[in-house]
Amino acid sequence: MASYTKTTPSSLADELVCVVSVGNQSENNITGSTSGKLYLVEVDNTENSDIPVFLNIADASSATAGTTVPDFRMNIPRGVKSTLLWSEGHEYSAGLCIWASTTSATSSPSGPDGNVIVKMLVTA
Repeated sequence: MASYTKTTPSSLADELVCVVSVGNQSENNITGSTSGKLYLVEVDNTENSDIPVFLNIADASSATAGTTVPDFRMNIPRGVKSTLLWSEGHEYSAGLCIWASTTSATSSPSGPDGNVIVKMLVTA
């Protein structure tokens, strides 16, 4: 007979941040706070069935796409949703800024044609 343990988990995160159309201009301080933990990022690239998208995330209160070097860059294949999870959370100290591009180059980012929807679970 198998045994199991059942516990009531504490809250993983206290905010769901949703940005409906991320393009090649930075969305600055999307959490509205200066510090916290990032637990999950879901990127919906289903409207861009012909090209992959790179989601750029900077730990900053403001960023400039094409100039700011992101702390994280997620390569999202064309036409799919992708999720990145940090089970213990990833701490940020200045805020979170995001932007999307169609190349991995930091300079001169081109934005996707279709909407890129980003959802993040954070504590602030």
